[in-house]
Amino acid sequence: MKVCFPRSFFLFSLALILLISAPLARAQAPAQVELVSLSAEGFPIIAASFRPYDGEGNFVYGLAAADVAVMESGNPHPVNSLEQLQPGVQFVVALNTGPGLATRNAQAISRLDGVLTALRGWADARPADNPDDLSLVTSDSYASTHLSSPAAFLDLLAGYQTDARNVAPTLDTLSRAIDIAAEPTPRPDMRRVVLFISPIPDVDAIPILQSLAARADELGVCIHVWIVASRDYFNTTGATALKDVAIRTDGTYFTYSGEETLPDPDSYLAPFRDLYRLTYLSTLTTSGEHSLSVLANLDGQPAVSNPRLFSLDVQPPNPMFVSPPDQIVRRVPDITITDLTALEPATQVVEVLVEFPDGHTRPLVRTTLYVDDQIADENLEPPFELFAWDLSGYTSSGQHMLRVEAVDTLGLSQVTLGVPVTVTVIQPPSGLMIFLTRNVVWVVLGAVGVAGVILTLVLLLGGRRRSGRGRSRRNVLDPVTQPIPRADVNRSARPPWSRRAKPAPAYLQRLRPDGQPMTAPPIPLVEEQITFGTDPTKAERLVSDPSVSPLHARLIRKNEDEYYVKDEKSVAGTWVNYEPVSGEPRRLVHGDVIQIGQLSYRFLYNKPPERPGPRLITEKK
Repeated sequence: MKVCFPRSFFLFSLALILLISAPLARAQAPAQVELVSLSAEGFPIIAASFRPYDGEGNFVYGLAAADVAVMESGNPHPVNSLEQLQPGVQFVVALNTGPGLATRNAQAISRLDGVLTALRGWADARPADNPDDLSLVTSDSYASTHLSSPAAFLDLLAGYQTDARNVAPTLDTLSRAIDIAAEPTPRPDMRRVVLFISPIPDVDAIPILQSLAARADELGVCIHVWIVASRDYFNTTGATALKDVAIRTDGTYFTYSGEETLPDPDSYLAPFRDLYRLTYLSTLTTSGEHSLSVLANLDGQPAVSNPRLFSLDVQPPNPMFVSPPDQIVRRVPDITITDLTALEPATQVVEVLVEFPDGHTRPLVRTTLYVDDQIADENLEPPFELFAWDLSGYTSSGQHMLRVEAVDTLGLSQVTLGVPVTVTVIQPPSGLMIFLTRNVVWVVLGAVGVAGVILTLVLLLGGRRRSGRGRSRRNVLDPVTQPIPRADVNRSARPPWSRRAKPAPAYLQRLRPDGQPMTAPPIPLVEEQITFGTDPTKAERLVSDPSVSPLHARLIRKNEDEYYVKDEKSVAGTWVNYEPVSGEPRRLVHGDVIQIGQLSYRFLYNKPPERPGPRLITEKK
């Protein structure tokens, strides 16, 4: 029976084998992984470049994603992608010409000619699409930098002519080569290599040579050295100093007396032309310093790179409301509708914006809208920025608190501060006029029926009056039968409905925003109390304005001619002469300006009180 294990099991096993067997593998055959670069700019996707080498120092080709893993702060991760790249090498040849290079061998070939012949042979064998960046500097100021073509480098070598016997060697040649190699590379992750060809320096120049080696090591420049001199001088102090430069910068050295076969420069560059670039999904959820190592299975030999430290800022996503409404007014679309389920609007669109304060934009997995700490809407797929708030269940006015939560792929979440939103519900109007409006058809039919009944009665009664008209006429001619009028009848008496109504003691005059009276009729103040608001179930005087609360203010009449105003805990407040009314009712004076929300009224008595005239006081001498 075949047993299947999850990929995470094999990944953990690979990491464990690599970590345990790495010391033993280095003792048997030092397979290596060089971590070249690391980039966390696309977090949570992190990219890294590395070069794997077998036990003989050769670049290992043909790795697959299953052969590689990463160790992130002690936790193994699989790689999402793995690709092999060929960025090439930034290669600088530093030719420190001097009299020692003019010495000839038995074939009458000078050491300088042997060096140039080896370089030309190498350049001529390079393919046209060679990715290397090539430069040449000499001690006699013959130089050209950043050549992208091997043919151009070959032409540069062919044109070099000098009399080595008359040229003084100088370590400035190596200094300039290090500067050129440290310049920005044409492509990322190019290795910087210098080939320093030089006679043995004087003892006095050794401190300068050591300083240049330290600088190259700091800049990541690898220096290979060809020591050109007689064999008797290869173990001198100056020769040892040149060897130390190569060793300190991870390079190699070769001693050349004019008889040896010079190494192929491509052996220095081939291990560095290629590299692998991987990406993986990080699971880091905390800010700070973290470590990363690359683990690879190199033809059965495990290898682990040295850990590289990197800093990362990780913060949860920050959701924000985009122009949230301060107030939502729900009302029926037609006064003939009494069903509260028909209140509009039925839904309110709420928009949010989610930003990442750490600068690492990540996918979202959920956004949730909370109303009064209850889930009102939730997005589990894009778009995550829009919510539909269901308002169908709100049939009474009130204030509600809105919050939004955003969760990213790392599981980090954050909830916004509460945003208050007032839902004002205008109840369907009621009363006789509303009843007649809603039942206009039946009212018309009833009126037609009543008119028909009245017309029938008139016709019937009219026939009877005509039958008795002759008899009435005879009674009129007979004075004895005439009725005697009552002397106490008040002919000037009027029915109650024809009498003139008594004027209100005071009234409210609506004012425009500039303080001038409006043409609207004033509001008479005859009742003992009048309430103002937008809710017909709570207020007697309806005011249609968003700034007015369902029950906003109360006007109280005492002792026939004393009027007071009281605020009913409204949102916008009630003001008299631009001073807020809070707590106890405030007595009104003729001419006071009352503000109910954003609406203004002037309180006026029907008979303004008389102002006392000026008094003359005679001063006694």
